[in-house]
Amino acid sequence: MTKQRTINQSIGILLRSYTRAIQKQQNLSGSLFQKHTKSKALIDEIEIEPSYWDSAFGTIINIPEGKNYLETCIEYVHQNPVYSGLVNNADEWEFSSFRDYIGLRKGKLIDYDLLRKENIIFHAQEKSHTLTQSEGMTTNTSIISIGSNIDAEINISKMLEILGNEVEIIKVSSMLKTKPIGIENQPDFTNGVVKISTSRSKKDLKSLLKAIENQLGRNRKGPKFGPRTMDLDIVVWNGKIVDEDYYTRDFLRQSIDEIGGY
Repeated sequence: MTKQRTINQSIGILLRSYTRAIQKQQNLSGSLFQKHTKSKALIDEIEIEPSYWDSAFGTIINIPEGKNYLETCIEYVHQNPVYSGLVNNADEWEFSSFRDYIGLRKGKLIDYDLLRKENIIFHAQEKSHTLTQSEGMTTNTSIISIGSNIDAEINISKMLEILGNEVEIIKVSSMLKTKPIGIENQPDFTNGVVKISTSRSKKDLKSLLKAIENQLGRNRKGPKFGPRTMDLDIVVWNGKIVDEDYYTRDFLRQSIDEIGGY
């Protein structure tokens, strides 16, 4: 009769084998890991701490809003292939359950009853267990204004690289030279817009944009209309104008019209 191991025993064997291999390779002895591993139920009530990760231009902070431990773990696992650079979008990685999660495939990896019980899936179809895109993961479309008058060409290029690692960039407008507003004794601004698609909430996206501004050296102690390395604002959110600057800045409307309107 074949002896069956628990998942904890299997993980223990894996860690011990890994430790012995590293010890042999590096000629080390003693503990490799500072803390012992332990299991924790995914449905435990746990407050999610802010997460930090390094991009090519510094550390970015993400504070998940309204997500429990199970939902955060599911998102973490599904997004790993994207963060590792294996695919551009999570649904392109065929070896995870993400395609089942958003209803693109009928697999057997997902416990739909558990997800409904934990209010992660609210309206999954009872018979087919098919989850539609709108029920599983909301995709938001936004148009973001871009402004810089300090090393604009370099900073805008860096910004688009950082932003592209966190959201899907759909289209970028041409960049226009504009006269400064409020304080005239400063270099002209370079302005444009970028249209993006993201599963982030509006609040999360604002936090990301602020973090990118900070990484590019935005000085928030200077005058409101003073020089800046980067200025990013959400102008359109899911087809709705959410920034009054749209109605007063001709260059902003011109840039949005160039990429097909809102």
